[in-house]
Amino acid sequence: MSDENDNVASLNEDKNDLMQEDQKVEQINTENNEKNPIDALNFSVQSMHKICQELLEKQKNLEKTNIEIIEKLHSTESEIQKLSSGQDQILQEIQLKSNKIDEETDVSSQSITSDSSETTIHNEKIPMTGKYFMLKHVFKNVSTMKENEYQWRMYVTRNNENLSFYLFCSQSLERGKWSIETNRKHIIISNRAKNCVKTANRTFCNDGIELNSSWGWAEFIEWKALDEDFLMDDKLTAEIHVKIKNTTGIYKDNLRVFDETMEEFSDVVLVVNEEKFYVSKLFLAAHSSFFKALFLGYFNDSKKSEIKLTGIDADDFQNYLEVLYGEYSIDEFTVEGILLVADMYDTPLVIRKCDEFLLEKSKKSLKKKLQMATKYHLEALKKQCLSKIKSIADIKSVLPGSIQDLDPSIMGELFEKAISLH
Repeated sequence: MSDENDNVASLNEDKNDLMQEDQKVEQINTENNEKNPIDALNFSVQSMHKICQELLEKQKNLEKTNIEIIEKLHSTESEIQKLSSGQDQILQEIQLKSNKIDEETDVSSQSITSDSSETTIHNEKIPMTGKYFMLKHVFKNVSTMKENEYQWRMYVTRNNENLSFYLFCSQSLERGKWSIETNRKHIIISNRAKNCVKTANRTFCNDGIELNSSWGWAEFIEWKALDEDFLMDDKLTAEIHVKIKNTTGIYKDNLRVFDETMEEFSDVVLVVNEEKFYVSKLFLAAHSSFFKALFLGYFNDSKKSEIKLTGIDADDFQNYLEVLYGEYSIDEFTVEGILLVADMYDTPLVIRKCDEFLLEKSKKSLKKKLQMATKYHLEALKKQCLSKIKSIADIKSVLPGSIQDLDPSIMGELFEKAISLH
């Protein structure tokens, strides 16, 4: 700005100089009129030549000043581009390093026998909303595997000339009847060939007679193909993506009943996955804008005595109602399902109680808490999570497997953290 002011001042000075020079020329011409005409003419030409030289010199100085200003602007633009490219480089570095963070565990010596098989569903994309989790593991010392020797919640075994790949649910017969309906994607990752992927729908359950707690493929991939294209330093990287579609009998014992024994105290029945909940319209409407609109608005369902709710799990809705009716049903296993229902039905009281649990009592990982804070707009929890990020390693620990899955609302804040720590 000071350079521009100097230029303006310089131009004003030049203007004044020109006026003064004009006066000089006029004065010289007047004086020359009294002298010899030829001498006067020569003198005038010399004077004009001198004035033109002075003006040209000042013009050159102005051009030089303008060039300096332009160079400074180019320098500033270059610095901005360097900062922008630096941010891109930091993002790429974080993503590259986060992809290298794998849980590496030696193969243990427990054994299990299973001949479960199921139909493959190709090219099915598993939705990420609701109850979803992913298991990822790097299996070491794969070449030393013996047939049917090893077991994990996610586990692989050698089956003759094939690799078996299963998902195991640890629920037992002693827990009573239970079921978990899942949509699963099993993946063996390769750096040299296309990943081997199989997807399927299957229900893990105990119907009181038979326990179906392990599902997968006995012949997931041929051992020869595995050895040629999928092993890196005798290590195998495997993933299972699981979408839980519905559950029954999985959570804690109910703290409050909403069955037909509550019929005389209710005026509406809500049906979730064939399970009926006898509740009060006014009580729900007082706490939820969704139920207020449903029961007291001008919807066709508002006059019905029985209404079906979709998109939620019966156990989650049971726990949600318990919290709403004053019971403390929130724990590490139930909090996410309760939050999902509370967010869907816009219930501030239940959301606040879940937020308090996550802030004060939950032992969930920083990554999981930040994901929940972002998804359910829990600002206090998000602030707490960000305050605990104090190193590049902390940033890598909260990044999703793919940077494209990073919520845009949190991306900028993580970038600022990365730049300040870099």
